[in-house]
Amino acid sequence: MNDHPVQESADVLDEVDIALINALQFDPRAPWSTIGAALGIDPATAARRWSRLVAGGVAWVVAHPGGPQVAAFVEVDCAAGQVHATAQAVAAWPPVLTVEHVSGGRDLLLTVTVPTLGALSRLVTTALGALDGVRATRTHLVTRPHVIGGDWRLRALTPGQRARLGKSVPATSGRQITRALTPVERELVQVLSVDARTSLTEIADAIGTSASTVRRRLGSMIEHRSLEFRCDMAQPLSGWPVSLTLWAQAPGDQAPKVAQALAGLAETRVCLGLTGGASNFLLTAWLRSLEDTERLEQVLADRVPAMRIIDRTVTLSTVKRMGRLLGPDGRAVGVVPLDIWSDSA
Repeated sequence: MNDHPVQESADVLDEVDIALINALQFDPRAPWSTIGAALGIDPATAARRWSRLVAGGVAWVVAHPGGPQVAAFVEVDCAAGQVHATAQAVAAWPPVLTVEHVSGGRDLLLTVTVPTLGALSRLVTTALGALDGVRATRTHLVTRPHVIGGDWRLRALTPGQRARLGKSVPATSGRQITRALTPVERELVQVLSVDARTSLTEIADAIGTSASTVRRRLGSMIEHRSLEFRCDMAQPLSGWPVSLTLWAQAPGDQAPKVAQALAGLAETRVCLGLTGGASNFLLTAWLRSLEDTERLEQVLADRVPAMRIIDRTVTLSTVKRMGRLLGPDGRAVGVVPLDIWSDSA
């Protein structure tokens, strides 16, 4: 194998770093022997490179529950001068998975996951309503995930490298969620939400059970798609530094075709069905530049004429993404373990 030296700094990513992140996007828990063989590097080198990327806050792997649950986007209007304090406060709440400071007709956009509609109501009215900086909220319920962040790929691997990794299953395909998680499985999710590459033995030690029990539980959760994995990275280093979110409306009978067209775009990071408001689609795209926002809207007008854009927003900064606390440069600086089942907010 060709061995590549490990860079001392994660300030600039080379092609091996990018390929390593891309490989882990396809299989976040793949053994280093598989990753190394696919990339043509020694497994120990792959592990050392990954450790450097994680230590620098450049990339990370997480797990999150696939369901059953209630997911929503909550727009928050803040009092003057209270955006930062409000964002920091809600970022500490485990059910608030993502916190973005955005442009347009809202200050913050929250991605929230809770067990029930009642829990969502309590979070919005009681928890958010109690914050001095919050002036108003609007809630959009997710009805169907067509594309989620864990499906997004850097597209840096060659066909040969991809073939060596084996088959990748998109996080949103083949859902077979049939049951709620047990208390032990909830603990397992919390451990893996911090580091989805945690070994079976380490998970067992953390939750006070055996490695064989963890193996069985983990296998069952993966089989039923009640646990999903993703490899994420600092967006400014991805080559796609601009995040655009669109709220859109399409006739109900055209929704499947619209979803398919949106999912096929390279820029699509998230595509969800919505209800509870004027929009029935939400699309988040990662773009090369602000100028690309106009180009994307023209592409959508040409390819998805049945869809009408109702509103749009650009992310100014991401405070938290899927439990990861991010610094001003988009790098991970901390983590809030995922616990969507408690009213800890």
